[in-house]
Amino acid sequence: EYQLVDYQGRTVVFARANASASGLIFPISIDLAEYPFLHWHWKVPARIDGADNTRRATEDSPVRVVVAFEGDKSRLPFSDRLFADQFRMLTKQEMPYALLMYIWENRAPVGTVIDNLHTGRIKMVVAGSGDMKIGEWHDVLRNVREDYERAFNEPVPKVRSIGIMTDTDNTGATASAYY
Repeated sequence: EYQLVDYQGRTVVFARANASASGLIFPISIDLAEYPFLHWHWKVPARIDGADNTRRATEDSPVRVVVAFEGDKSRLPFSDRLFADQFRMLTKQEMPYALLMYIWENRAPVGTVIDNLHTGRIKMVVAGSGDMKIGEWHDVLRNVREDYERAFNEPVPKVRSIGIMTDTDNTGATASAYY
């Protein structure tokens, strides 16, 4: 559930997940050679107990900022193309060439890149961790070009969309967040 709310005189997105995962996506074309930085604010009222993004069964995060990239999927390994086909069949949406997710992680330190256990085309970058200033606004600035090149070991393509996601489908927990 996502809604615009007035939070201390500022309009923000309030997100809530109850054993669920969904996101808001904004289509946009960005050339990261020209504009490599992404800047946002988020607030996490509480961690998700039991969440661990290095394990398939507990891969949840109270906040995610998701950057989707264009690219030629025909050059991907068969397993990643098969995952993209399954994604399209289940969601009726086209899987991007690659996804970079900035997440809040319970254990891994900020800056860690975590591989998605379903496909090599999704990488998670820890942008907040543990109990680090839980309940406070975080001002996050990331060089998406550098993060992409480090995570995927290839030149960065154009951005096709940016989104947010609050996610508790694997742990079955309840979480809320502000963006």
